[in-house]
Amino acid sequence: MKAMKPGMSEREVQGIHEFVFKKYQAEYEGYPSIVGEGNNGCILHYIENYKPEISSDKMILMDLGAEYHGYTADVTRTIPVDGVFSDEERAIYDLVYKAQDAAINAAKPGVNIQRDLDRAIARKIINDGLVELGIIESPDDRHLFFPHGLGHHIGLDVHDKGNYDKLEPGMVITIEPGIYIPEGANCDKKWWGIAVRIEDCILITKEGSELLSDLAPRHSDEIEALMKQPSPLDSFILPDLEKGG
Repeated sequence: MKAMKPGMSEREVQGIHEFVFKKYQAEYEGYPSIVGEGNNGCILHYIENYKPEISSDKMILMDLGAEYHGYTADVTRTIPVDGVFSDEERAIYDLVYKAQDAAINAAKPGVNIQRDLDRAIARKIINDGLVELGIIESPDDRHLFFPHGLGHHIGLDVHDKGNYDKLEPGMVITIEPGIYIPEGANCDKKWWGIAVRIEDCILITKEGSELLSDLAPRHSDEIEALMKQPSPLDSFILPDLEKGG
């Protein structure tokens, strides 16, 4: 977040993440890294990470995880490239955050991921919010702005096998609501190209849950504050190969 600058490439952003993985001695990536600026973030498994220059007026979605000693993480953060959310970006981001936070707080033993956390909490919050923003007309509208499930088991694999009927202590799951509004969507153009996913790893405990990826800021205000800070990479400048220097 500190290192993010307009003009970077998606691949460069990917490289910063994976460099940090290796500094912590992670053996591999848990899955192909997903780094999508603007409309590319609407592609759920976008792994080309090819855009050579990210725009200052866009957000960038970064879904990456290290595999460390056999266990895989799966974390997603979406941040404004220039360090400041626009009004529309913040509205969508804060809605996704609200849905995720409610689902995390409700995660505990005995809860059903799909019925209790996804449909009754996260999806309801997102649908109600999309109505309030004028993006859909009714919370019962069928749409593709939240086209995937709320989460999955994680451990030795990024999508581990597990029981979705009832959470139990010791399980580790992801909670990852998202809103994706591609260019050309049936809504006001001001929303086009906004894609937000926030994903964290959650350990189910006897009493409730523990957020394992809490060191990476999630709240929009925290992200903006962190992005104002200097990065150790600010002084890392490579020679210009075209000039032979």
